[in-house]
Amino acid sequence: MKNTFLKIALIILTTINLQVYAQLPVNVTFDEPTFTLTPNSYYKNTSVKDYTIGATKFRYSWDTAYGGFWKSGIAYTNIKDTTNGTFTNLYGCAAYNAYNGNNYATAQDGAVITFSNSLNYVSGFFITNSTYAWKTMKNGNTFSRKFGDTTGTHSGGVYPQGGYPDYFKVVAYGYRGGIIKPDSAQLYLADYRFSSSSSDYIVRSWQYLNCSSIGIVDSIIFKLRSSDNGLFGMNTPGFFCMDNFTTVNTVGIEELTTISNISLYPNPANNFVYLNFESKETSPLTINLYDISGKEVFTEKQDAQIGINNFSFDISNIDAGLYFIELKNATSTKRIKIVKQ
Repeated sequence: MKNTFLKIALIILTTINLQVYAQLPVNVTFDEPTFTLTPNSYYKNTSVKDYTIGATKFRYSWDTAYGGFWKSGIAYTNIKDTTNGTFTNLYGCAAYNAYNGNNYATAQDGAVITFSNSLNYVSGFFITNSTYAWKTMKNGNTFSRKFGDTTGTHSGGVYPQGGYPDYFKVVAYGYRGGIIKPDSAQLYLADYRFSSSSSDYIVRSWQYLNCSSIGIVDSIIFKLRSSDNGLFGMNTPGFFCMDNFTTVNTVGIEELTTISNISLYPNPANNFVYLNFESKETSPLTINLYDISGKEVFTEKQDAQIGINNFSFDISNIDAGLYFIELKNATSTKRIKIVKQ
């Protein structure tokens, strides 16, 4: 019993209340009535206007200088152009079509999404390269190098024989109350770091970015990172495309404040895991263990005692991977993640 409880405790600290989250999912497909576009066009608002669907606000900025240009943020679009790989095609995606429906969104480095409800759980979204970024990484241009090139030089010296270990990725960071969350989510849109060049790739299809590790947030910011950088920053075009942005309103469920000083070790773990925490009250707790897809592995009800609580559990019979431990009472939750080796 102690071992099973430990499993649950592990999960409890790792997980957000997925059962509650699953009640009110919001899936933004950019095809809602709010997102009205004529064929082969994109959102353009010269008054610098953000746009909102439900509780989700997509930040957007237009600069009126120099004839006007899209300065920052996220613009929804239905451009179908995988031929033009220059800066004159900022909105097209490498997948050609939206993930589903007609519209998708193109975002710039530093794009921000905010939520009017401060208790949102970001499940994830589908992502792919913009045509501009894809073509540039594939072919190179005046300002950016061709990924995997084995000729010439770069800022670090001569290229290695196998080609420069290039990469391009999106990293999502969550914020709550102006404080950045400790965990992030990332996806490589291009990766040339493999020992064999046959494994190198540049993403052209829609890929799912799981953001469950970020947890409950009131805003999220996207940062692009590339191996190709110069004196003025990243040389790779700072654009990517998204669709089916999914969140869950946690319906007033706050993170558990009666539990503190949580210690979970070792992490990653092979067989046994030890969980320690301090409780401010004696209260019934539900402990859940979930895998990365949200599937429940274990659940159990226990009583936390005032003071230090110690548990140990055997996870040797669980498959390797990322898991979430969730601890919740009647009104709130606390989570941590654990990696089973």
